[in-house]
Formats: sequence, structure tokens, C-alpha cells
Amino acid sequence: MSDRGVILLGFGLIAAAALVAILLTRLRRDSVASLGETIAYLTGTRTTRIIAVLIWAWLGWHFLAR
Repeated sequence: MSDRGVILLGFGLIAAAALVAILLTRLRRDSVASLGETIAYLTGTRTTRIIAVLIWAWLGWHFLAR
């Protein structure tokens, strides 16, 4: 399998995992936090928001820039 195929497969698996997580949050609202609640919790303080932006920038620089 080529490098491109492996990358596409990886993104497909991530998308499938996200879809399963979304379905779980809709079926079990009491036991699983939604994506919005999780992101709100993780970016609740200024420090964690700065860390999230730095991680996002690093990922964009290393994986999306060509």
C-alpha cells in the first residue's frame, strides 16, 4: 500500500471513530459528554485555550503545509 493509501485509510478510521462517538452521544446522553461539552471543558481556561491553538498550529504546519 502506498503512503497516500495509508494516510487516507488513517483519516477514514478517524472519521469512522468520530462518527461512532457522535452516535454514542446521541444514544446515551446521560453517560457520554457531547463533543461541544468536551471542547468547552478542555478550553475552559486561558492556558488550555493557548495550548489548543498551539497544538492546532503545529498540526497544520507539519501535516497540512506543503
